[in-house]
Amino acid sequence: MADMLQLYLSFFFVYSIIAIVGPFLQVLLRNSGYSYEQVGVLLGIFEIAGIIGPLVVGRIVDKTGRLKDTVLAATGFTALGLILLVRSGPVWLIILALVITAFFLRSLLPLVDTVATNRFDGNAQKYSYIRAFGTLGFVLFSLVYSAIGRPILTDNSSIVMYALLGCLFFFIPVLSWKEEKFPAKPKTGIKTKRKSFSSNPWFDSAFVIGLIIIAFNRLSMAAVTSFFSLYLVEELNITAISLMNAIGAGSELLFMILAGYLIQKRGVLPVFLLLVSGLGMTVRLLLYARFPTLGGVIVGQMLHSVCFGFFHPAAIQLVARRVKRTHRALGMSMYISLGTGLPTVLGSSLGGFLTEEFGYKVLFESFSAFAMISVVLCLVFWKKMRAPALEEG
Repeated sequence: MADMLQLYLSFFFVYSIIAIVGPFLQVLLRNSGYSYEQVGVLLGIFEIAGIIGPLVVGRIVDKTGRLKDTVLAATGFTALGLILLVRSGPVWLIILALVITAFFLRSLLPLVDTVATNRFDGNAQKYSYIRAFGTLGFVLFSLVYSAIGRPILTDNSSIVMYALLGCLFFFIPVLSWKEEKFPAKPKTGIKTKRKSFSSNPWFDSAFVIGLIIIAFNRLSMAAVTSFFSLYLVEELNITAISLMNAIGAGSELLFMILAGYLIQKRGVLPVFLLLVSGLGMTVRLLLYARFPTLGGVIVGQMLHSVCFGFFHPAAIQLVARRVKRTHRALGMSMYISLGTGLPTVLGSSLGGFLTEEFGYKVLFESFSAFAMISVVLCLVFWKKMRAPALEEG
């Protein structure tokens, strides 16, 4: 019972960090005097580091099994990167700070997901409950910050201070985790020949196809993750960034639990939920483009319910079904890095150019096409994505 409470608290507080870094990083960079195009490039660098970090850290965990120690170290380095980020200085210092922050912060999410999926033996419904508790953390912290008017939008020190507070909140429950080590291979002194991937595959072709579908879905989402806060402030003169993000995150809570129920109890496959998510993203982006009003924004944020509430449990279950348990931390890292991080790199750079040259309307309309591509891929590979799981549990 105590172990489960610590895990729930860990999910709750790790998203208190995301509640600041996600919406306010783009604002912080604009405060530092960078243009839209430069912000896009810097966010692209942030995402590149966010791709590499989970892959490297996930592989280290798979080899050593030292999840707790790795999470604690990654949290500490995330804090270091944030501290460097607040210091005004040359562009190389900003880049270094972004790289350190992204490398380790982006590694935290697949690691806590790995702990949960292993603890629940791939049970999608149980996972959806604990992940929804993380969303609840995001929502509550966003609402509190909105109510007290913090962080101050024009003050980078204020933004970073609240992100560091989230790191501290997360660090404390992780200290109480029991270190879960994978069984060590016996040392016999005899070198054994490593089996080739073809004779002992740890993922299948449906996993690769799934990552491509996820990548196009997240490429469309890059217009929101990288430029939504600036769209609110500069296009609509809305400064309640935390409140708008809380509306989006709050809408996903019940749908995330519903997704877990549909997958676990009703046998709904991840590909169906990914298809619905892609349709939701298409409508959401067109709303931002065609209805640049408070009402349009609120309806668009409510669509986060299917855009992410259905999407994330489906993506996690895809990894659980299509990647063997021995490589699950790496599989989760591939989802975060290649399925989410790489598309966001491309989306940030392309989005910065489109916003600079053509404005937000063209940005959101253009990126809705990527969401529709993900829908088409779901339909084209429907049969392949319905293949039996690679292994049970």
